[in-house]
Amino acid sequence: MELKLKVFKQALEGFNYLANVDYSRLQEVLDSRLLDGLENGLVHKFEIVTEQSWKLIKALLLEKEGVDSKTPKQAVKGYYNAGYLNEDDYLLWIQALNDRNTLSHRYNEEAYQQALGKMSDYADFFERLVKTVEDRMAND
Repeated sequence: MELKLKVFKQALEGFNYLANVDYSRLQEVLDSRLLDGLENGLVHKFEIVTEQSWKLIKALLLEKEGVDSKTPKQAVKGYYNAGYLNEDDYLLWIQALNDRNTLSHRYNEEAYQQALGKMSDYADFFERLVKTVEDRMAND
């Protein structure tokens, strides 16, 4: 469990850095291909963080609640049902999983741009997730 938390936090650090870059300001000074590369890096980090997030809570649910989740959405729902998430964060996490799936399996420029617009919200959410997991681990 602690190892999964450590891996998640490491992935989150890189994601947070890229999620908080002011890309509109960079458009003024960077070639569009470089900017595209940074945005693609952000999406890749997002995919990794999203994958690690559900694996982390899957382990937590199994260890603390005896619940074994087979899929990401099943794990998120189990985490919500166990009382660890409010409804807004539950819905945001489901949206993050949907965005991850869309970005990973097919390229659609409109979906890509929409997902990019949500990255700072996702970064904030994943920071809250770290806090709830750490609090849960400390209370046991």
